[in-house]
Formats: sequence, C-alpha cells, structure tokens
Amino acid sequence: MKEKALQVLLVEDNAGDVRLLREMFSKERSDSFELTHLLRMSEAETHLEKGGVDIVLLDLGLPDGHGLDTVRRARAVAPDVPVIVLTGLDDEALAAEAMNAGAQDYLIKGQIENRALPRALRYAIERHRMQTETDLFRTNQIQFKDEFLSHVSHELRSPLSAIRQFVGILLDGLAGETNPEQREYLEIVLRNVKQLQSMINDLFDVTGVQAGKLRIDLQCASVSDAIVYTVNSLEGAAAAKGITLSADIESGLPSICADPTRVRQILVILVDNAIKFTPANGTVKVQARVCEDDPNVLLLEVSDSGCGISPEMTERIFERLFQASDPALAGRKGLGLGLYICKDLVGRQGGKIWASSSPGQGSVFSVTFPVFSLPNLLAPALRKWPAKGPITMVVTEVGSRSGWLSAEFRAEQCRTIRHLLQECLHSDLDVLLPKMGVAGAAELIFIVAVTDEIGGEAISRRIREQFDDSEHFQQAELTLLTSYQFLAAIKPKVNESREGFLENMATNIQEVMKNEIELRMVENG
Repeated sequence: MKEKALQVLLVEDNAGDVRLLREMFSKERSDSFELTHLLRMSEAETHLEKGGVDIVLLDLGLPDGHGLDTVRRARAVAPDVPVIVLTGLDDEALAAEAMNAGAQDYLIKGQIENRALPRALRYAIERHRMQTETDLFRTNQIQFKDEFLSHVSHELRSPLSAIRQFVGILLDGLAGETNPEQREYLEIVLRNVKQLQSMINDLFDVTGVQAGKLRIDLQCASVSDAIVYTVNSLEGAAAAKGITLSADIESGLPSICADPTRVRQILVILVDNAIKFTPANGTVKVQARVCEDDPNVLLLEVSDSGCGISPEMTERIFERLFQASDPALAGRKGLGLGLYICKDLVGRQGGKIWASSSPGQGSVFSVTFPVFSLPNLLAPALRKWPAKGPITMVVTEVGSRSGWLSAEFRAEQCRTIRHLLQECLHSDLDVLLPKMGVAGAAELIFIVAVTDEIGGEAISRRIREQFDDSEHFQQAELTLLTSYQFLAAIKPKVNESREGFLENMATNIQEVMKNEIELRMVENG
C-alpha cells in the first residue's frame, strides 16, 4: 500500500528561509511530504483548526506572534500535532523553554543539513506518537487502579463494620464475660480493625480526589466545634502514649466558610499524624486564631514535639503515597494518603496548608480558611455602586415525608436540592447563600436577589416547577415549600461607603434569616 504523504505546515515570514527549506524537501521523494506555507500565526491557527496537519514547522518571530507564545498558540489549537521550532538563535535556555512549552524539537536556521530536516520531522512525529500512547497508557492505568481501589474499599466496608460491631459486643460483655487475656486480644483486634477502616476511608476519599468527586458543602461553620470534636475523638489515643493533647482557641473566633465535616476530617488527620510521630510524654497542641496579616483569614495550627521533618521534605509530605521513614513507627504506617487528601480538601475550600519543622524539634502544620462574610458573598451582586433597586429573599424549605433516614442521606439530598436551586438562578444578581443554620426537621435554603416581588415570584415558580418535574425527589419522598419576602429598596445613606452599606444590608438579611429559622423551629417543634 502506498504510504500517505506527511502534511507539513510551515509558518515562516522570511522568504529566504522558506526557499531554503523548500530546497531541502525537494531532495526527498515528491510523494513523501506535502508542504503548506503560511506567513502569519493567525492563518496557521485557522488552518490547524481544520485538521489534516501531521507536523508544524514554526518560526518564533512572526508578524503577529513572537517567542514561545507562538508554540503555546499552536498547541492550544492542535494539541495532538507535534511542533518543531525554527529559530536563528543558538540559545540552549530558549531551547529548553520551547521543549517545556510542548515543542518536540528545536532547529537552528543555517545549521540544518540537507537531509537532517526530513529526518527530524519523522523522528518528531514518532516521539510524539510514543509520548501520546505512553500518556494514554498511564491515564488508563491510573483510572483502572482508582476504580479497583474504589470497588475494593467499598466492598470491604461492610464486613469490617460487622467485625467491629461484634468485637464491641464481646468487649461490652453482652455475649458473656471475658477474662483479661481475652479482652486484651479483642482490644488488639479492635485497634487493627479501626486502623484498617481508616486506610479504607483514605482509599475511598483519594479515588474521589482523583475523579473530582469528593463533595464539598460550604457552610457557615465553627472551627471551635471542629477542634472540640477532634480533641475528644483522639484524647484516648494520645493518653495511651502518654502524650498531652490540648487546644488553645482564641475567644470570639469568627465562623468560617467551609464544610464542617471536611474541617473535622482535616483536623483528625493532622492531629492523628502528630500523635503517631510524637514520642511518649510529648505534647500535641491545636490552636486557632484570626490571621494577624489578614482579618478575613482564620489560621489553624497543629503543633507537636515529635521527630520533626527535614526542610526538603516539607513539600513532599503532601504528595500521594508519600511516607516519612522512621524506624520507631514500623508497623504503624498508613498508606501515605492522609496529607494528600488534606491538601485537596483545604484547597477546594479556599484555604492553604503548609508545614514548618526542624529535625528533632517537632513540626507545625498550618491551615487557613476564609472567614465567613455575608457582605463578601453579597458583593458580586452589588458590584455597581451606588446601588439601585429592591432586595427580595427567596426561602426554600426542604423536608421529608417519612423522616430523614440518616444524617448522610439528609446531607446528600440537600446538596442535590442546592444544585437545583443554583440552576434556577438566571441572573448574576441572585446569590445562593451557604447553609446558615438548622431549622429542626426542615432544611432552609436562602437566596438573596436584587429584584422586586415579581422577580421573587418568578424564581419561586422556577424552583417549584423544577422540583415537581424531578423523579428523583419524588422517589426520595421529599417535600418542598418556597416563598419570597420583599425586604426593601436599596437606598444607601448619604456619604455611606460601599463597605458600610454592605455591612448594614448583611446585618438586616441575617436578622430576617434568623427570624425565619426560629419561626420554623417553633412550627416544627
């Protein structure tokens, strides 16, 4: 079978260089290459969008493109087409940057031998093909591994839960008295089951990280509650090693905009790690305070008097499957996923995480979260200043006909409802607020819209229609009531700043929301 000619796109504005390159191709078989010559990068982008190009010869100095920007533009339009850079500069640093930008090769004009160019094209195409196949193979490997781990971790949860439950029955003496030796063995079993469950939970979470499916439900959350929960959960493990676990919480801490379940998960991972890497009679301390440099950020710190981390490892410890080596911890290592999961969870909640340490002097893990600010949430809807127009609040009450089956079921259904509500907002002047409080048996979700009563009615109607059309919500036996309340026309005071107006408006909205929550509590109480 006759081999198809390679389609070569030459992007070059120097007529002399074009003539020289054509001469080089003329020495090859006429059916080996088909050369298309263009003068401008914009023309090349249009040509690449049509497809059919096997390789690009790209000059770095064009009338409408210069330097590595031309490489990036070519890669953006046709990422599967290999690029060879042509330049008159013999610059190794530039060559390295071009390769990092996605070029397959770097050729210097005036130094290309007659037969070298066609050969370089074939080699570049082959390298690109092999690289693409390797990347695809790695992607498929990772996907298969993550699917396998997700399946295995899911299947192991039920039998492990049963083991833990029956061991608990035996330890509580519900199945008969046990002697001290038997209790010791059962406690060993229980500790190992808990460790295995922790590993399985990490595997389950990390597959969610890789697939982008790890859920985050941003709310007005309390850091103090998360710290108290963590200390209460792990003080037994700390006491077993003779470690002093304490908390130092600055008084009057503001709430944060975060997922309270995920904040607890992050703290548990950090404190549990600190306990594991701290020797007997050591200390682990959790602190929380408003950041001195930025009052809109809250800082959490977990410090320990453990073995410490070498400076070059303070970044690597957040990598997937990374484990610090310490002979004293033999047999107690996890999977090296905890800090990797922490970093993803913190980042997706708008925070940062880092570690500082010196070997033998303990470690400090620092985490930041954005302080919850209703004025900041409302600001995008009021970007025009001075503001004009009325404010309407839409209140959606979600309940269950048969009662919520579990906290997890309730949280899952409410996340789905919030997604539906977000889809019902057609204007960037409508703000879906995060969860602000608990209304007993019902979940209340608030929308603040810069609109009048007619707009509030339209939003409410869209929500009801979408809910009624959803087979999922009907099968889940959910109920939904939606109403709207006209608040007031936006009228800033004379000489009032935008920041001051937002603060006052947020205070009024919070008061209305508080009243709505209290009203539902009374009705459902």
